[in-house]
Amino acid sequence: MTIIIDGHIDLAFESLSEKRDYTRPVAEIRHGEPDNLDNQATVGWPELQKGEIGIIFSTIFLNPPDQQTGEMTAGTSYRSADECHASVSTQLDFYHRWQDQYPDKFQMILNQSDLKKHMQRWEKQPVQFPKQTHPVGLIILWEGAEGLRSFQDLDEYYERGMRIIGPVWGGGRWCGCGSDSKEISFTAEGRELMQVMAEKGFALDIAHMNTRSANEALDRYEGVILASHCNCSALLKDFPTERHLTDETIAHLIERDSVMGVLPFNGFLDTYWKSGDPRSKVTLATVANHIDHICQIAGDSKHAAIGSDSDGGFGFPNIPEEMNDIQDLQKLEAILLNRGYAPEDVLNIFHRNWLRLLERILK
Repeated sequence: MTIIIDGHIDLAFESLSEKRDYTRPVAEIRHGEPDNLDNQATVGWPELQKGEIGIIFSTIFLNPPDQQTGEMTAGTSYRSADECHASVSTQLDFYHRWQDQYPDKFQMILNQSDLKKHMQRWEKQPVQFPKQTHPVGLIILWEGAEGLRSFQDLDEYYERGMRIIGPVWGGGRWCGCGSDSKEISFTAEGRELMQVMAEKGFALDIAHMNTRSANEALDRYEGVILASHCNCSALLKDFPTERHLTDETIAHLIERDSVMGVLPFNGFLDTYWKSGDPRSKVTLATVANHIDHICQIAGDSKHAAIGSDSDGGFGFPNIPEEMNDIQDLQKLEAILLNRGYAPEDVLNIFHRNWLRLLERILK
């Protein structure tokens, strides 16, 4: 077992929209959602401990206006710039409240000192659940900033803990998203956003960008850049959008000494997967294929990582066969070792690569 840093989980959104109490075990959360058969929870605090998930890039995600259906829970959506600001604030409040209510379970990481102390705690005393546990570290990432009210609001968000921004989810305002035309790239306002983000010290997440936008971001952005949760398009035959990264973009990311998190959603591992298919159709070996593909392009293990996006629109059973919940990400270690990866490589992929990037992001 080794520590995992997970590059993407929608903890606040799922807690608010689905009323999921992530301080509880996965089995209890599922028991409280008896009618939810296709997107069952895979994250619970005991499972985070058992899986040694030491840090999570914990998102702020909002349903944009064109994705809203029916009555929406406060803090999970917006119809105007002011409502977007209010909802972002609600999710930031959620993370601060979590930290205050459950200091033994969750801890926001705001600077290099926080990061160093947090990792020392995890490395010095390995988890032995339930006897020996540690708080899970939270790095706040805004996914889909299309509703941003003003650049001035970014100062408040940074002060309250936000450190990474992925500008696009639905697309349009700043740049092209994966489902947009391949001809769409950054708008003039989007290029201004990148300049402001770099000046204020935010890292830029290219997840959900189409290829042209991702490549322009990699060319143009002056701050730290990453891909929190993407897979390799070269391994996804006939995938209908540009949601995932081409080999050219991955190589460009590597040139920036950056990191790409791979996610274990069956629909992003097998283009033809559909809910209800036999679980044996997709395995953790397929996840390892995407990790290996990044490593082969790089020539080393210093740029691949995990960004599980657990519970973010998919859950059990739409995850690889060997997985019941997030702790089963640890099973990747044996698969990688059996493929000839050294223990040091596993450490890189599981947490050291994200850690190296966080040391550059945090002040």
